[in-house]
Amino acid sequence: MRKIVTIFTLIFLLTMITACTSNKDDFGRINPELLPDEDNKYSLQAAGKEVTREMLRQKDISNVNPITNTQSYEQLNGLYPKLELEQTPAFIVFDKNGLALKTYDYGELIDFLKSNTP
Repeated sequence: MRKIVTIFTLIFLLTMITACTSNKDDFGRINPELLPDEDNKYSLQAAGKEVTREMLRQKDISNVNPITNTQSYEQLNGLYPKLELEQTPAFIVFDKNGLALKTYDYGELIDFLKSNTP
């Protein structure tokens, strides 16, 4: 009986260690190209409204790289169906661990980028 308890304890501990080895969410593991180039930056996918570095600089935001713009949410859904976008404009922000923000509101995007650090 003691041997069985020991085995189950070891299996439990190994499972916990394995589960905690990566902080990346599904997007980060499946689509690493969506993640930012640097740990202290966000990456941004924008659909239906172009966002540029200059627009962000005017709002004193410099923590985003890269920025990818697409014409419609359907394009992004075609590439990344798990995003489940429903309308444009759509703004999706990723940090080094995966999805950080999904919004359809430009003001919410700006507020998030100003008040959060990756």
